[in-house]
Amino acid sequence: MKEKNKRLPELDPSALKIDKLIQKIENGDILIPAFQRGFVWKQDQVIELLDSIVDNYPIGSALLWSTKDRIKNTRNIAGYKIPSSDPELPTNYVLDGQQRISTIYGVFSQNTEQEIDFEGYQPKKDLFEIYYDFKLNKFLPKPELTSHPDTYIYLRSLLNVTTLMQALNNLNKKYHARAQELVSKFNNYEIPIVTIKHRTKEEVAVIFERINNTGTKLSMVDLMTAWTWTEDFHLLEELDSLRDDLEERGFEGISNKLILQIISGILNEDTTTQGILDTKSEDIRDNWLLLSESIKKGIDWLSSSLNCKHYDFLPFNQQLIPIIKFHAIAGTPTANHYENLTQWFWRTSFSDRYSSGTTTAKMNTDIQAMKSIRKGGSLDTNLYETSISSIELMMTKFSKGNPITRAFLLLLSQLKPKDMISNTLIDTGNALSKYNRKEYHHIFPRAYLKKLNAGDRVINSVVNFCFLSSQSNKKISTKKPSDYIFNLIDKKNRVKILESNLIPTEERIFKENEYIEFLEVRANLIITKVKELAAKSSN
Repeated sequence: MKEKNKRLPELDPSALKIDKLIQKIENGDILIPAFQRGFVWKQDQVIELLDSIVDNYPIGSALLWSTKDRIKNTRNIAGYKIPSSDPELPTNYVLDGQQRISTIYGVFSQNTEQEIDFEGYQPKKDLFEIYYDFKLNKFLPKPELTSHPDTYIYLRSLLNVTTLMQALNNLNKKYHARAQELVSKFNNYEIPIVTIKHRTKEEVAVIFERINNTGTKLSMVDLMTAWTWTEDFHLLEELDSLRDDLEERGFEGISNKLILQIISGILNEDTTTQGILDTKSEDIRDNWLLLSESIKKGIDWLSSSLNCKHYDFLPFNQQLIPIIKFHAIAGTPTANHYENLTQWFWRTSFSDRYSSGTTTAKMNTDIQAMKSIRKGGSLDTNLYETSISSIELMMTKFSKGNPITRAFLLLLSQLKPKDMISNTLIDTGNALSKYNRKEYHHIFPRAYLKKLNAGDRVINSVVNFCFLSSQSNKKISTKKPSDYIFNLIDKKNRVKILESNLIPTEERIFKENEYIEFLEVRANLIITKVKELAAKSSN
């Protein structure tokens, strides 16, 4: 049985004439919630809307949420100074239709004083300075007025009796009838309004997430910003500040959605959309220092321990969540803890764990694994098994977008590889600080394989790549391995140089230029190394 005083949710459709809409805005009855983005329309879109109204075309409905629950730091329509409404009365927050409502108010309102804006929300006031030229029969922005002043009328004058009379006095009398017709069209146009009533913030969250605003799906971050907002906490500002720190670390590419999953993973141990929406706003505010510091610690560990200097080289972005959860748990991790974390990393990097199925469920399981490791337990190796095969490696095309490529490059960097020609250590930190194809080269040169009519996928197999300086690559050029392996690589240190790059040391393979055999042998060397790293444990 429903509670006696609980009111049922309502979806109330109605229509408002433009003058009534303006009146409600000026009474402070309609506001832009803090989670909405700024005004983005250009002036041609403003004029297009006015044309649609005059032609009596539909412009779409606006969606409002009526509630007595006040959202702090909301914005006024179009950024204009508007008195606050009675706190005892419900407020209507714009969930969809901000650009249209702001345009109508910005063009017709007598109020032209804008608030001070430090967030880049509000448009330039000149955007709404529109006139109708009766000689040209079109709407024009102020800079484009070329006719005599008695041929056009300022739109701000139309819907106010006093200003309209003054405008008509300045307008050529032959245009008066058409001016009255224009006034009638705007006065009689009705804007469809759908008002949501008696809905919780959580319910509105789901509605808001599904709405399309100017063709772009609205972000959950905008929604969470609203729910967590206080005078002292602005989630978007905190995320911007955090992103500055991430940029210094090469991880500015992390999406806001992933950060929300990280937050929910730390606080709720749940990375699903519902888990994010269930996060208590006060938990985010009260734990923001822990959350942001844990993110930075996790990324610093990737950089210092695994040489992952840039987000582009992380095999799977989902790996960040368990790694950061590991660093969010109280206490200083031990060497054994880190050894298990490293083992987990390589096992998940060379598997299809995050390539198929429901990844949120797997991330939630991995969060529990991190908790177990931090409590002193060992990694469940039956749950985390490498699944890469030599055939799969050989058939994987070297590509930044491929997780196997990214995992492979990180794997090579662990070996402290040496440049094959100069016999100097490769600066893998530099090579992995940004994706630059000039840092990675074919062991069997591309041009040489092209002459053998090898296919593109075979030529660009990930197994055929290694770190190599541009200068050394130029020396190798199109030379076949039977040439440069024995004539350009230091004979005394050849085996060590090749081993540092996980390149086969069997001379016959290179003397006979056996490319397919080379791929098979190197693929097995790579898999052996993967298993070696994945086998380490804290036992």
